[in-house]
Order: sequence, then structure tokens, then C-alpha cells
Amino acid sequence: MALISLVLALLLTYNIALIVHRLYFSPLAKFPGSKLAAATGWYEFYFDYWKNGKYIFEIERMHKVYGPIIRVTPDELSIHDPNFYNEIYVTESKRRTNYYDLYCNGIDFEGAHILTVDHALHRKRRKPLEPFFSRMNVQTLQPMLAEMTLRFERRLRGLAGTGTVVRLDHAAAAFSGDIIARICLDNMGQGCFLDDPEFSPHWYNLIHMLVRSIPLFKAFPVLIRNAGNKTGTTSQATATSLFHHIAQSDMPESERSLERLANEAQVLLGGGTASTARTIAFASFYILDRPDIRAHLRTELGEVMADWPRRVPSWADLEKLVYLQAVIKEALRFVFPLPLPLLSYGVMHRLPRISPDQPIQYGSYSIPPGTPVGMSAYLMHSDPTVYPSPSQFQPHRWLGRIDPSMNRNWVPFARGSRNCLGMNTRGNKPLPGGLASAGWAADGAVWHGRERRGAGA
Repeated sequence: MALISLVLALLLTYNIALIVHRLYFSPLAKFPGSKLAAATGWYEFYFDYWKNGKYIFEIERMHKVYGPIIRVTPDELSIHDPNFYNEIYVTESKRRTNYYDLYCNGIDFEGAHILTVDHALHRKRRKPLEPFFSRMNVQTLQPMLAEMTLRFERRLRGLAGTGTVVRLDHAAAAFSGDIIARICLDNMGQGCFLDDPEFSPHWYNLIHMLVRSIPLFKAFPVLIRNAGNKTGTTSQATATSLFHHIAQSDMPESERSLERLANEAQVLLGGGTASTARTIAFASFYILDRPDIRAHLRTELGEVMADWPRRVPSWADLEKLVYLQAVIKEALRFVFPLPLPLLSYGVMHRLPRISPDQPIQYGSYSIPPGTPVGMSAYLMHSDPTVYPSPSQFQPHRWLGRIDPSMNRNWVPFARGSRNCLGMNTRGNKPLPGGLASAGWAADGAVWHGRERRGAGA
């Protein structure tokens, strides 16, 4: 009993000393914010776990009370100042940027480039992937994207008039999952998700388990091993899958290990699917729910869909459709689908960055090197001074001459040296085809408004 009392006394003394240090002697003690948030990480835990991920709203409240820079945990700062965004999310030429290792805790994807903490190692892992995801290289995906777009539209239209209720989130996850699987694994992804009569709800559930950081896809090492054993050219220019591309890169052997490629696959496939699917599902809901949006979109689509399905419009065709692009841009603002929402709570979180070598100056505050500091896309995208009625889905806000601050605040893919690698593929490629399919198939839909019940779409 005496030993237990001693241990408890020591623990109590340690925690009191720790709190005193954090509040008065820490390098971050000078920054404003809630004393509870500065004293303990349990404050964040309470809002994000017990209150179901609502710490971002508490941060929003604290910014209103304490100002544009606040301490949100004992070790982390948050800034809410759109003009300062590019000073945190910087390019490699400006300074090195490390990832916050606390955000990797409990996520068993070691070696995936997006979760690599060190700046130099992250750059080494990301660099061989960049040509594959370049805008020029992604043009080669057009035949596959056309095929998947046609299949998606046929599935939706085929259900019209049958009385079948379709889960838009399941359908969108199947569509985007098939595309990302083709990109990552070439013909190892056989389009099986769209073929399922119910749009593969098991796949949707798996992705959401991934978001919650539960290890998935145990078959991936087998798939990658099979992909690596395929015969074919070793030319980087003719490689058809992402992992063939990595295997033929000049990365060290350790960086091309089966385990690392498996983890990279899980991150890219899970993240690419979840983000794209969520955007397509939300945008499709508003296309169906709002007759004005649906009519405007179908009128514009008529220009490029005249020969459908004999000719599927190319991405270049869809890129020219001003209203479709406005719908996409508003959807990306509205649901904030940044790369892989796996950091506990996704883009609603702060995406902190660390300057390991030099301080960051914000006004009169000098942020010490090694301090995690971040900004929230949610706060950027929901600023009513930039986007009037930010909670309303309004594609027309992106038409005509727009306020430059709208583009300044629009950061669905982040910026800097750790921005979304697949923004050309994920953000710009599947979305036009997916939304064009949903919009074109909408004439066969029976939509019951906010009940989100429909036949065929």
C-alpha cells in the first residue's frame, strides 16, 4: 500500500510539474490560447473523441476569442490568417518542411511518402512519383477514364425506373476505387467495384475503416508481388502502373521493398478513393436536389454529350465546360477533400508543418524551430467574408470575375512541398467524368429531396 501511495504521489508531482512547465516555462508559453489546451492534450482528446471530431470548432471559437495565432495543444500552434498560408505551406526552395510525427502515431503505414516525417526522406520518396502524376503523364489515362465514365453512367441509368435506392457514396466510392486501382496496380484492378449490384458496399466500409486507421488490405503484398513479376518493358515511359514505375526508378533497394510499396498502395488507394468519392457524392446530391443546378449542368453537358455513348467526352472537353468546373470547384470547397483523410479527422484537422531549421515570424511572434504549426482548410473555406453564405452550395460564385481572395482561400489540395501529389489525377481527372455521368443520368432519376432517396441516381 505504501508503495502504491508513493507511485501515485510521484505521478501527481510529475504531472503538476509538467503542467507548470507547459504553462510558464515552455517556449510556447508566450502564445495566447486556452490554458486547458496548453496544459494537456486531453483537451483536444475530449473534443475529437468524446465530441466526435469537433475540436476544429473549438479552435474556431478560440481564434475568435484569442486572435489569429493560438496554442491548441501543449506543443502545437494554429494560425487563422489566409494571407499567411503560403508562409507555412512553403515550397522546397524556401525552406525544409518536416511532418508532425504525432500525427503518424497509431497509423501502420510506415514508409508511405505522405507520412514521412523528415523533409529529405520525404523528398526522396516523392520525387520518383511526381512524373507519374504529372499533368502530361495523366493525359495517357484518358482511354481508361473514358471507359470508367461510360460504365458509371450506364450503371446509374440502368437503375432508373427500377425503384432501386442507390447510395451515392457507395456508387462514387466504387467509381473512384476502380480508377485508382487501375492507376496503382494496372490490370490488377479489374473494375470489380462498379460491377457489384450494390456498388460494393464492403469497399466503402473498408475505406472508412482506413480513415479510422485500422490496418486493411492484407492482400496488397500479394497484388504488388504479382504486379512486380509481370513481364514487360522496363522503360519508365511505357510503365503502366504506379508500382511498376516505382520498381523501375533509381530509388535504393530498401525504398522499393514489398512492405513499403504495400503501405504506399494502401495510402494512395484509400486516400484517392475516399476523397474523390466524397466529393462526387456530395456534388451529385446537390445536382439532384437543386433543379437549377441540374438544368444548368445538363444544358452545358449537351454540348459535349451529343454523341454519347458512341463518343465519351475527353477530359479536355470537360475542362472547357465553365459551369461543370464551377460545380467541381464549389464541391472541393464544400467538402474539403485533401489528400487522404486519415490523420484522425481528415482535412477538418490542421495539417501542421514543422520548420526544423529556422523560426517562422508571424507579426510580433517568433515561432521556434521544431514547432508544429498549421492552418485549417475548413476555416479557410468557410470564411463568410470571402465566401458569402459559406454553408450553401453555390457553384455560380465561381462564375465571371471573382474576388482574388476566393482563390487565395481555396486550398483543397494544400500547397508547398507536401501538397497533394495526385491533384492532377484525383482532383482534376475522375471528378469531371463522375459528375458528368451523374448529371447526364439524372434525367432518369426520381429524387425525394433531403431524404436522399432516388431511383437510379
